[in-house]
Amino acid sequence: MGRPGGGPGHMMMGPVEKPRDFAGTLRKLVAYLGPHRLTILLVFLLAAGSTVFSIFGPKILGNATTKLFEGLIARLTGTGEIDFAGIGRILLTVLGLYGLSTALSYAQGWLMTNVAVRVTYQMRRDVMEKIHRMPFRYFDGVQHGEVLSRLTNDVDTVNQTLNQSLTQMVTSVVTVTGMLAMMFSISWQMTLVALLVLPLSSGLVTFIIRNSQRFFARQQADLGKVNGHVEETFGAHIVVKAFNGEEKSLRRFDEYNESLYNVAWKAQFISGILMPMMRFVSNLGYVGVVITGGYLAVRGRIAVGDIQAFTQYIRGFTEPITQLANISNILQQTVAAAERVFEFLEAEEESPDPEQPVRLEEVRGEVEFQNVHFRYVPDTPVIRGFSARIQPGQKVAIVGPTGAGKTTLVKLLMRFYDVDEGAILVDGTDVRRFARSDLRRLFGMVLQDTWLFNGTILENIRYGREDATDGEVVAAACAARIDQY
Repeated sequence: MGRPGGGPGHMMMGPVEKPRDFAGTLRKLVAYLGPHRLTILLVFLLAAGSTVFSIFGPKILGNATTKLFEGLIARLTGTGEIDFAGIGRILLTVLGLYGLSTALSYAQGWLMTNVAVRVTYQMRRDVMEKIHRMPFRYFDGVQHGEVLSRLTNDVDTVNQTLNQSLTQMVTSVVTVTGMLAMMFSISWQMTLVALLVLPLSSGLVTFIIRNSQRFFARQQADLGKVNGHVEETFGAHIVVKAFNGEEKSLRRFDEYNESLYNVAWKAQFISGILMPMMRFVSNLGYVGVVITGGYLAVRGRIAVGDIQAFTQYIRGFTEPITQLANISNILQQTVAAAERVFEFLEAEEESPDPEQPVRLEEVRGEVEFQNVHFRYVPDTPVIRGFSARIQPGQKVAIVGPTGAGKTTLVKLLMRFYDVDEGAILVDGTDVRRFARSDLRRLFGMVLQDTWLFNGTILENIRYGREDATDGEVVAAACAARIDQY
């Protein structure tokens, strides 16, 4: 049986989802971060300061290499000794710079993590509160998994970007700018040789990404088929067993899985050759820089320590460029995720409760439907002109075929939906004049689908009335004949 390959390539090379309104969503996200803007500004300054201090390290360390080299030459020629005291002072300076850089990096990381966690907490809370204000009609047209994805996956994407990529973008820009300036300060000739490698690297990356993306797109599609088939089979496991569908299910799984395997290994292989090829091109650049640096050192234009410093700079120069390219994709994904979250937060809510809701002092239990019309979909009526009156204490059973509207009547009575025409009265009062919470306390409802929350049976029975005593809960359990649990 085939199996798909794994690895990090999928995350880096897969097609990037783009937002429909990048600029508009980005403005909303910035406004959402408004309460933390001063902290974020401080984080940016700390990140930039940390990067600047680390950039000066190789240049100063190169002076130590030069002093050591000059001291060795002086000792060999008998004209002097190695200045260990001077080298020690240089090394202490470098140690201080790197220590300060680390301290600033730790501070900005701590502050940014705090901001990211607070924003994530607030965003999840806003989404959760919004869920309770949404009309049931909204969930008729949206899968529950999609709403759950906005609460978890999309918010997590925003959190990861705030926690990692946002400061990385600042440090990458400062690193590229600072290192390029330091490289030119050492030797413009060596810098040009190093920069000649960039177009070759960019062309190579573009070529590999272009050829791998189509395989990653097919991999995602095939993975969706595999997951969908597995979920469908396990969800209908009894049906599959009852109709002897095991072999048919396995054959279809093998087809999907084999297709996934064939496309996955191609995607992983093509993306996997990127780093070896990049290392090869990078090594070509090192060779060119060392040859040029050696020539300039022999001619006396640069010191030996400058070659060592330049090599450190070029080694760290390409990484932030790659990070910036990756961050641009991450930013697209983050704004797309934020767009889905804000789209949900801005969705139309259920009509508000009346400012002065009616409260019944004594409930008689009279229910009346007056010429009720209702439809879930505009052009498909479910209830047309229904009228009925149920007297206090009267027991009424509503029967009919599936889709006749039996459950819908109960949902209208409890204002899960509002009628399109007509009215529903409880003790002579239109249900729309009640606060929803007060109205629903008047009813007991046994749902078609059984659902148990995490907790004990006693806690689940008490869910509808948390102030119920243990005796009342036991009595309710006996009435429902579940007291043996």
